[in-house]
Amino acid sequence: MKYYAKVIIIMGLLVAYPAICRAYWLWTPETKKFINPKYAVKDSPKEQFDWAMGFYNTKDYQRAAVEFEKLTKHYEYSEFASKSQYYVGLSYDNIGKYYIAFQNYQKAIDNYPHIDNIDEIIAREFNIGKLYAGKDNPKVLGTDIMTSLDRAIEIFKKVADNAPYGKLADEAQFNTGECLRKSERYDEAISAFQKILDDYPNSSFADRAKYQVAYCAYKASLKPAYDVDQTDKAIKAFEEFTKTNSDKELAEDANQTIRRLKDRSAEKSFMAAEFYEKQKHYDSAIVYYKDVLIKYPDSSFAEKAKAKVEKLTNKRAK
Repeated sequence: MKYYAKVIIIMGLLVAYPAICRAYWLWTPETKKFINPKYAVKDSPKEQFDWAMGFYNTKDYQRAAVEFEKLTKHYEYSEFASKSQYYVGLSYDNIGKYYIAFQNYQKAIDNYPHIDNIDEIIAREFNIGKLYAGKDNPKVLGTDIMTSLDRAIEIFKKVADNAPYGKLADEAQFNTGECLRKSERYDEAISAFQKILDDYPNSSFADRAKYQVAYCAYKASLKPAYDVDQTDKAIKAFEEFTKTNSDKELAEDANQTIRRLKDRSAEKSFMAAEFYEKQKHYDSAIVYYKDVLIKYPDSSFAEKAKAKVEKLTNKRAK
């Protein structure tokens, strides 16, 4: 099907319009070019704002977003610009395009830092972050993309950065740590939770953050690239937590984890001792068995290590 244009004169203006499709173009003597009214902006910021609000009020949010965005581009320094940028975000929010909504809310804060309803905008960003944090991660061929959590992390970080001492800052920071933990980015999670202890020591999230610092250190120690230093770091963090924590349930959980971690370290020393024993390097074996007794006397390997020390000491004496 071919498209062609007819040109006619309406009230002294040349008008070109396709004979088949609905779109049409107007020749304007002022600009000496054809324009499409669909993409044109009204003659004043107020007219454009009212025009956009008409679509918003009738719940044509997609068209409203387009019209509000026109205003921000053509009248970016007008009194209606900041409010229009907010409505771009709100329009996308209403049709469920949440990440685009967040981007436009953030644009309102970045471009108009003194916008009147900044607290409301930050709260809306926070709620979008919670939506992404609660979503299951999409999978492709069985592999996690982590898109939802990555977006949640980005949004919560922005919420905390936008108002570091705002009423949502500490919770946004805690949620950042939670999303990083769920993503198994434990080192980053530790830093995020530690930031609460450093910047918001009186926060209601402080106790949980302190526990998560220890817990993430513990999870990091279970990674395939196991490092005894990570385990020792986790033990130290949990022990520090139990000294100051008032939550009995969390304290008991921490104590159980400490026992598991000490068992893990004790097992490593015990296995090293067994290796030397098999090689008949009894002096070295005794050193490692004694290491289990001295450092981890309450571990499940302590009794076996004690028996081994007695056995090898007697064997060496003979």
